Amino acid sequence: MCARYTLTAEEKEILKTHPHQIQGEWTPNYNLAITQKGLVITADEPDIIQQMAFGIVPYFADNLKLTRDTWNIKSETAMESKLWRPLLVNHKTCIVIADSFYEWKKLENGDREPYRFTVNNRKLFCFAGLWSQWVDPETNEKFRTYGILTTEANTLVAEIHDKKRMPVILSKAEEDIWLSKTRPLASKLAVLNTFPAELMKRVQVSKRVNAVSTLKKPNNDADLLSPLNTDEDV
Repeated sequence: MCARYTLTAEEKEILKTHPHQIQGEWTPNYNLAITQKGLVITADEPDIIQQMAFGIVPYFADNLKLTRDTWNIKSETAMESKLWRPLLVNHKTCIVIADSFYEWKKLENGDREPYRFTVNNRKLFCFAGLWSQWVDPETNEKFRTYGILTTEANTLVAEIHDKKRMPVILSKAEEDIWLSKTRPLASKLAVLNTFPAELMKRVQVSKRVNAVSTLKKPNNDADLLSPLNTDEDV
């Protein structure tokens, strides 16, 4: 699936691939986790790079607290979901800018080994996502959140991820399709496929990645990306 990823690029690097206005000041993130802010481009506002919180808060929720897994959206059944179908039908699609994601290999002793996955010849790439807006009933303040669509894992990810799932990674052409508000929904859903294993690379990284970064215990630095000396790297 995808509950942790990275966007380590500086603003000037991001603007080379997506030359739009970035709302707010962006700080590279080496350990982006649920509830933290990521960079998103929506179909509604395709010329703006917005900062939204990772993990969708439905518009009908009582508060901003996440009570279920809304950060990952199973693409194969999204149209059958009362939560996801309205977002798809109303083109609440978005692309989520990233440069790698983490997955964990479960060991027999219950421990977990983290791996980092990147795309060959592309410093930056985008996940297919959905987004939603929640309005505070007391202050009328608006909060936007997003989730990442997932699909069947390719062999490179499946060897690590026990549930054999991975985030949907889009090609540049597919980014335009996913952000279209005029294309038939069926043609947009057709891009939610498995990214080829031969176009990706994985490396094992330090177990330091396992800990989510917080204000009290920061865990967000470039050393998290350093590969371990292992024959597992492919």
